Amino acid sequence: MSGVAVLGGADPYATLGRPGRRLVACALLGCAFLAMLDGTVVGTALPRIVEQLGDGSSWYVWLVTAYLLTSSVSVPVYGRFSDLYGRRRLLLGGLTLFLVGSLACGFAGTLSALVIARAAQGLGAGALLTLGMALLRDLFPPERGGGLLRMQTALAGMMIVGMVGGPLIGGLLADHADWRWAFWLNLPLGLAAAYVLLRVLPEHRPSDHPEQSRCLDVAGIGLLTAGLSLVLIGLSLKGNAQAGRPVGWDDPAVAGTLAVGLLLLVALVPVERRAAVPVLPLRLFTHHSYGALLTAGFFFQAAALPLGILTPLYFQHVRGYSATVSGLMLLPLLIGMTLGNRLTAALILRSGHTKPVLLAGAGLLTLGTASFAALGPTTPPPLTGLWLLLAGLGTGPAMGGLTIATQNAVPRADMGTATAGAALTKQLGGAVGLAVAQTLLVRRSAAFGATSGSAPAPTDGRPGGHPGGGPGVAALGEALGHTVAWAGAVGGLLAVAALVSMRDVTLPSKSPRAGAGKPAGTPTVTR
Repeated sequence: MSGVAVLGGADPYATLGRPGRRLVACALLGCAFLAMLDGTVVGTALPRIVEQLGDGSSWYVWLVTAYLLTSSVSVPVYGRFSDLYGRRRLLLGGLTLFLVGSLACGFAGTLSALVIARAAQGLGAGALLTLGMALLRDLFPPERGGGLLRMQTALAGMMIVGMVGGPLIGGLLADHADWRWAFWLNLPLGLAAAYVLLRVLPEHRPSDHPEQSRCLDVAGIGLLTAGLSLVLIGLSLKGNAQAGRPVGWDDPAVAGTLAVGLLLLVALVPVERRAAVPVLPLRLFTHHSYGALLTAGFFFQAAALPLGILTPLYFQHVRGYSATVSGLMLLPLLIGMTLGNRLTAALILRSGHTKPVLLAGAGLLTLGTASFAALGPTTPPPLTGLWLLLAGLGTGPAMGGLTIATQNAVPRADMGTATAGAALTKQLGGAVGLAVAQTLLVRRSAAFGATSGSAPAPTDGRPGGHPGGGPGVAALGEALGHTVAWAGAVGGLLAVAALVSMRDVTLPSKSPRAGAGKPAGTPTVTR
């Protein structure tokens, strides 16, 4: 089937059959897994990498930031181009770039070379998750409800395993093998996925897209890329420490990069209005619920990510658990996320309505994170587990439900762009949420009397504290709890407000309960 091109509006995957769809779906899930894994795999291996390469600490933070930056800013470009020119070639190109970057990372001899290779990796990773999700929607549209439900569950599972497995794999390889294998292990899985996509996935060129033959929006691509890059750099600088002290929002580097980045994004609006083929079609925001869904996704992630980052610090620095045990303590959160995502997809497909389920998720996330205001150094672990479970159940809808709603809020011809927009706003929301949480933690720590030396980071698996281990440790526990509560509750309530303001997106389905008689790919929006 390699090289087969399907033009126009016909279903390009009608000839695949069930085995072919499943094989391609496995390859797409593998691509998503690689993109998620390499976003987190470096964290625990960083000390060993710097020790071996040892050419200065100024590049230290960029080993993570370079990947985040390029994988984020490339997302809207991949999404838009996939709508115009097809997804298969772009995905294969992104996968090739990702694998070449992985190979270069493994052979890097200096930190600066490793940062450049990580940036190349990120440019490829931007295609893996975004186009993989769009192709899964192409393969399993809402009218194929059972398949869509299974794919959403599998995709969420891959994302969770990637997020959790990355630090574990990076640490194990750094301690017992060689950190370079964290990158070389991408090659067999990536090459297998590439082979399946080349042999089985048909080429689909949307030749009937009204904007395909016009000139590319070079100015828009430049402004969007530069603006997003500067905003993400500013947020990354805000979230890191210099000389043991946090960087403030008024720091010239932080304020300057954020201000210039935002100005470039503002300048993007009139450019996109005049562009023949805008990279960011502003007409998408004329669809009733698209903007509200992007806003909700932003605040969902801003509320959830500080919980996932700060809770392990509480378990290790305040309760004195090892890194392994603290990871196990997060199981209620992961279980909740998995169940929440599965239930969300099932309820949406059964009822055909997205708004009630998303609102319930935002409410549970608000309740779960707000409960951490009662967190202290002696809070019973079962109670903490219950709060994490509630927050996980609330986060689940943001993983799959928001994507389903976003993809069905716009015409099918713009589905790749819509998927990319949802992914990008979640990434930005997470970056903003972490930066704000870092500011809150500093202020709460000062208010409760915690000091930077009251809870040293555990090393070699040793605990950094114990229940009731002194006023500094107790104060840090309360500060962490209040930070999670404020960031999560405010973000969750803002997500609720965004969802309340939107019109319900109803899935096209053959079921009478979900809009019978509507052609596939036709979104329905109701009050």
